[in-house]
Amino acid sequence: MPPSQPVDRFSPPAAGVPPALDAAAPRWRRHAWIGAVAAFVAYESALHRAAHQPGAEVAALLLGAAPFLLVGFVACRRLAAPILRVPALLALLAACAALWLCRTPLAGHFGWTYYLQHAGANAALGAMFALSLRRGRTPLCTQIATVIHGTLSPAHARYTVRVTQAWTLFFAAMVGVSTLLFVLAPVAAWSSFANLATPLLIALMFAGEAVCRRIALPGVRHGGLLDAVHGYRALMTARAARLGLPR
Repeated sequence: MPPSQPVDRFSPPAAGVPPALDAAAPRWRRHAWIGAVAAFVAYESALHRAAHQPGAEVAALLLGAAPFLLVGFVACRRLAAPILRVPALLALLAACAALWLCRTPLAGHFGWTYYLQHAGANAALGAMFALSLRRGRTPLCTQIATVIHGTLSPAHARYTVRVTQAWTLFFAAMVGVSTLLFVLAPVAAWSSFANLATPLLIALMFAGEAVCRRIALPGVRHGGLLDAVHGYRALMTARAARLGLPR
């Protein structure tokens, strides 16, 4: 294989691993997704309320910046070299202090934190699906389906490629619409799309894919959304173990 050609490092866990992982996990971890969904809904509601409430610009700024600070904190804790961890944490604390001290002038531009959060998340998800479609790689949906079902039939494998392509286009469209609304519409209108319409569109995408799957693959056992979540978790856990990353 030429050195320039990407190498597929996908090595699927055994089919049926997701339920086994859940059975071995503590009870709180098995049901942690409920708390995660509740926290996401509460956060999105708070973002939307702050964007529509006059005088809440500072709160909107801090809410919008919170995920970036959280990601920075997690990244600092996961630094492989301990000698870098303290300086990174100090830099993060300095960023928090600067945000607080400059909160009043920055509050007038809080919409940028919302936009970067929404467009960045969708762009990252789209890139994750798109990069798995490169020559020599295994499409992400194919990987998840393999974890759930084991070896796929040719028809099933082709279908998962199409689904990976569909999710790539979906997230690209979300970034495009988000950008257009942010540039052309008031922040409140953009917030309605980002915080209210986006979760509904994702839910519709899952529902539409489930219907298409039952039509295209009538002889396959069809799982629900939780099966896909468990499959993705097992895939990421196996990948982290191979790379020696903390889970």
